[in-house]
Amino acid sequence: MQITVTVSEVIVREAAARGLPVIDFVESLIDKAMSASQESPVLDSAIQRIRALRAASLEPRG
Repeated sequence: MQITVTVSEVIVREAAARGLPVIDFVESLIDKAMSASQESPVLDSAIQRIRALRAASLEPRG
């Protein structure tokens, strides 16, 4: 999947400070967040509830 995102100058500076291309730095942030959410049942549960609410709000109402 390919998506387009706009990143702040802070993210660009952080990537440069680490000597990484911005895309690699952003991907590492996503990976870290995924790992953290899997290690935290509370966070994972909250994410699942948010997804369920979002899915429910996207369903057509009859």
